[in-house]
Amino acid sequence: MKRSIFNLIALLALAAPACASDSIAVGVRGGVAVAEKSFSTEVFGDLYLNRLLSVGATFGYTMIDKDKHSFKRDTSVPITALFKVHAPVPFIKPYAGLGQALIFHNSKATKGSVIGVAGLNLPIGPLFLNAEYRRQFDDKHDFLAGGAGIAF
Repeated sequence: MKRSIFNLIALLALAAPACASDSIAVGVRGGVAVAEKSFSTEVFGDLYLNRLLSVGATFGYTMIDKDKHSFKRDTSVPITALFKVHAPVPFIKPYAGLGQALIFHNSKATKGSVIGVAGLNLPIGPLFLNAEYRRQFDDKHDFLAGGAGIAF
């Protein structure tokens, strides 16, 4: 019994890097800025250079209340380029990365921000569920988001 469990774990560990180089993943994600009244949504795409590295991009829309006593919202459209490192873990696919965002605000000038991300993908065949934490360093916003995608 112990041997068959070990063989199953070894087989799953070998299958973990099944995401080969030159594969693509795309999806949608929605979330909120932590400790603020907000809404965030984005589409994302990743190109896997190999089983451990990928480059990606996101295009989003964010609404954050300007303060707790106002109905005014700061809306923005962030476009982000990311570089990610993926850990070869069998059942979940954790990753972390850095990137640069161009943030187009409705009432402010366009600005850039360094982005840090940490997340995981839960594969379900060619589909996957995604959860991500994102830190926007210049605006000092923390985002939590979840979504779904497809890899091919």
